[in-house]
Parts: sequence; structure tokens; C-alpha cells
Amino acid sequence: MGFSPVFKTILFLSALLSFMSVSSALGQGQVVHKCSYDVWCAVVAGLPSNIKSDASVTWVQQAPGQLLVSDFQNVAAGDGIAMMCTRDPTASPVSVTQLEYTWTEAQTSFDVSVVAGDPFVNEGFSMTATDLAPQPQFSNSCRRAYCAPGDANCNDIYDKSNDDYQGMRTCSNDVVINLTLCSG
Repeated sequence: MGFSPVFKTILFLSALLSFMSVSSALGQGQVVHKCSYDVWCAVVAGLPSNIKSDASVTWVQQAPGQLLVSDFQNVAAGDGIAMMCTRDPTASPVSVTQLEYTWTEAQTSFDVSVVAGDPFVNEGFSMTATDLAPQPQFSNSCRRAYCAPGDANCNDIYDKSNDDYQGMRTCSNDVVINLTLCSG
């Protein structure tokens, strides 16, 4: 005794729609730079605090205006991701500005960190968060960040390892986070 073809079709379509709604609900992290020079970026699982030049980080040269993307659907829920960029990947230690995020089914937590250096302080940087499924509980924490050129003490970012979430943001897991380097 088997299932009827109509039932099988309905079951298949239901499963497909469920999968598509979960997959399409996931957001992404983006880093773009408006610098007049090339930068080197890497997407790293885990949130490294001290990046040395000999670390197993694969740096990719990015031309001005190039976009680096990390889709949430390619990252396991709960895994931390660092989208790091530097002016000099051969330095030891490497000075990086990074967009860090961790997503779960309920939310995405993220920040911009300069704990491992601030190679773009002179040019400034900004972060936007476009939440495609805004939720009331995140209305105060799903917000942008901006650090003006030369602002070495920017209050919108995570700038020391013990700042107790000064720069932490939270949105739904359907957020597009964009870090723009050299934003002026």
C-alpha cells in the first residue's frame, strides 16, 4: 500500500516550500570598500583575536569597490564569522577591521571590531543593517554604526576585548549587514 501520486506531489511541494522559506529567510554579511587602494580581506570561521601573518588565513586582494559576501545559509547556526580586512596582510600582527556575526534561528548578533588594529581609521567606515523581517524586540539594537575619518575612539564599535558589548547589535536572521570601509 503506497501513497497516491497526488499526496506525494503535495508532500513534495510542502517540503520544498518549507525549505525555500527557511533558506530565503537567511541574511548575509557584506564588506565593500571605497578606498582608493586595494585591500585584502578574508572570511574566517571563529572570531580570531590575534591574527599573525603566518596564520592560516586566506587573504583575497580586493580592488576598490569590490564586494565581499558571506551568506548566512553557508554558515552553521551559532558559528561565529569574522569578515576581516587589512591594508597589509604581511604585517605581524596583521591589523584588521572586521565585521563579526553569529546567527541563530531567532536572531543575528553582530558588530564591527577594531580590537586587532584599526587600519582604516583615517578614512572612516560605516555599517548599515537592513532587516528584511524587523521584529519589535530588536527595534533598539538593530541599528547602523558610523566612525568618522580620524575617530580613533569611535563609540559605535567594539574597540577593546572587555568593552561589554558596546558595539553589539541584534537583528532578525533576515538581515543584510553592510560594512563600508573608507566611507568618509
